[in-house]
Amino acid sequence: MDPFHSKESLNSYFIEQVKDYAIFATDPDGIIIAWNAGAQRIKGYTEAEAIGQFYGMLHPDEYQQAGLPRQELELALRNGSYEAEDWRKRKDGSLFWATVTLTPIFAADGHHIGYTKITGNLTRQKELQDKLAERQQEALEHKNDQLQKTNRDLENFIYTASHDLRSPITNIEALMMVLKKRITGANCLDEGIEEVLDRVTASVARLNRTIIDLTEISRLQQDLEESLSDEVVNVKDAYEDIMADITHAGEAGRCFIQTDFQVHQLQFSKKNFRSILYNLLSNAIKYQSPERECIIRLRTRLEAPYVVLSVQDNGLGMSERHQQQLYTMFKRFHDHVEGSGIGLFMVKRIIDNAGGKMTVQSEEGKGSEFTVYFPSAM
Repeated sequence: MDPFHSKESLNSYFIEQVKDYAIFATDPDGIIIAWNAGAQRIKGYTEAEAIGQFYGMLHPDEYQQAGLPRQELELALRNGSYEAEDWRKRKDGSLFWATVTLTPIFAADGHHIGYTKITGNLTRQKELQDKLAERQQEALEHKNDQLQKTNRDLENFIYTASHDLRSPITNIEALMMVLKKRITGANCLDEGIEEVLDRVTASVARLNRTIIDLTEISRLQQDLEESLSDEVVNVKDAYEDIMADITHAGEAGRCFIQTDFQVHQLQFSKKNFRSILYNLLSNAIKYQSPERECIIRLRTRLEAPYVVLSVQDNGLGMSERHQQQLYTMFKRFHDHVEGSGIGLFMVKRIIDNAGGKMTVQSEEGKGSEFTVYFPSAM
C-alpha cells in the first residue's frame, strides 16, 4: 500500500470510480453531499447538478408527491437499512428498474450524520423477466385452450356414446323380460335359471344407471358454462320444493329436519343450488343410522364474503380415509342403499366452478356435517 494514501482516501477513490452502481451520500435530511461517477452515468446528473439537492428528485414524480422518499429515510434509520427493487427516475425523466439500498451513517460517538445510497440498474433483467413471464403466460393460455378443447371432445364423446348405448340397453332389458316370460311359459324356469336372469337384469340396470350418470356429468359441464349466477335463490322455497320430492319418493323416512335460515336469499344459479341442497339432504337421509332417530340440521348464515350453507346429520359418518376419497367420481362407501357415487363429485364441481369452497367434518358412527361457502351473497 502506498504510504501516502490513507485507507479513507483509497475508499474514496474506489467509490468515485465505480461506474456500474450509483453511489452517493446525503446529510440526515436527505440532501446530497457526495456523488460518484456511476451516479452520473446511471442517473444523468453531474456532480455539480446533484450536490445540494434533495435525493427525492431521483424518484418518480408520483412517489415524490406521495412522500415516499421521506418514508424511505425514516425506515432506513429505524431498521438499520432500507432495501427494495423499484422504479427510479433519470435526469431526462425516463424511468428505470433499480435495486436500491439506503443505509444510515453514524459518527464514532453514535451521532447520526447522514445516509449512503447504492443504486443498481436492473432494467435489462426486468425486461428479460417480463418477456419470460409473458411467454410463460402465453404457454399457459395455450395449454389451457388445449385442455378446454380436450374436455369438450371428451364431453362430446361421453354424450354421444351414452346416447348411442341407451337404445341397445333398452332393447336388452326388453328382451330379458320376454325371455323370462317364455321360459316361465315353457315351465323351464327353475331356481338356478331365475337367479342367472335376475343377475343379468341387475347388471344391465347398473350399466344403464352408469350411462345416465355419465350423461348427467356431461350435462353438468354445459350447465356450469351457461349457468346464470345472477339469479336470486330463495333458500326456503328451494328447501320446500326438494322436501316435496323427497317425501313423495318415500326417502325422508323417520328423519326430523331442523332448519335455521339466518340468510334467506343468495345470488346463485337456482338449478345448481337446488342440485347442491338436494344431494346433501338426500345423502343425510340415505345414510342415517339404524341405531338412533335421524336428526338433520339445515342452516344458513353470513360469513362475509360468503353465504354459508351447512347440513349436519347424526348418521353413519365416515372414517378419515373415506373422507380423503369423498369427491372421487363413482366412489361409494356404503352398499346397503342405492347410489352411483357422483352426487358429491357434482356438488364439489359446481362449488369450485363458482369460486366457493366446501368442507366436511365427520366421525364414523356419529355423523357428518357438510358446509358449503357460496361466494355470491345478497
